[in-house]
Amino acid sequence: MKNVAPRRTVLFLGSALTLALTFAGVYLFFVTTRAGQILDQRAFLGARLGQRTVAPVTLSLLDALPIAGVVVALVITIAVTVVRHNWVVLTVAVSAAVLANVLTQLLKYIFLDRPNLDVPGYAFNSLPSGHTTLAASSAMVVFLVSSPRMRVVVAAAGALFSVLVGSATLANQWHRPSDVIAALLIVAFCGALAGVVLSWFRSGPPVRAGRVWRHALWWCAVPSTVFAVVVLTMSALRQVPTASTWPVAYLGGVAGITASALLLAAAAHRAFRSVP
Repeated sequence: MKNVAPRRTVLFLGSALTLALTFAGVYLFFVTTRAGQILDQRAFLGARLGQRTVAPVTLSLLDALPIAGVVVALVITIAVTVVRHNWVVLTVAVSAAVLANVLTQLLKYIFLDRPNLDVPGYAFNSLPSGHTTLAASSAMVVFLVSSPRMRVVVAAAGALFSVLVGSATLANQWHRPSDVIAALLIVAFCGALAGVVLSWFRSGPPVRAGRVWRHALWWCAVPSTVFAVVVLTMSALRQVPTASTWPVAYLGGVAGITASALLLAAAAHRAFRSVP
């Protein structure tokens, strides 16, 4: 057991680096290249389908859901922390959530820019999504303070909650798909940093969670990923798309958001199996 902490630290540091590079790749392609901007904008324009179908619900949802999610997460977090007496984990988890939200605002409004590449649409930078970061970071706190056996359930619920909020911002044409995915990556990055700290304070043998939940995460993530890749590729190959093709890109964007959330949730569960 003496080598558990160094091994877990290397794992979390490697994960953080991978997530940071992935975030950079998402930004560089979807924001700083014309091909990326066109693909993202097609999904954004296709969100008019969402405006006609779910916007009346999602507009009120976006006003209430993130804050309600924070409140629910706070109540659950305090209850679990009192029962498990894991105040160190609570401190680290809350710090990681605050860092994720601060990073999101700094990156969006100060450090990142959206160059004008003659792609129709609003020109100011909207990456990453603040609503999605708030939702996903709240779920992350509950995930971290939960017991290893319950984390897979919390990871699945948190992923679905994040997808719901992220997709709602897309349906209301507040954000593009890349904005939401970038926010998920930021929260995952901060979660990996939390894992670096926690691996030195709390470590133990890996805990195997329920097989049904573990398999459910992967069985949902893989088809979503394949669907997103296929649909977005079809959209990208159309040089002169018509308005009727925009909803296809929109559905691909939602699938991409779903796949990203589920893949990150599955990876988080696996990474934190040895952090009690």
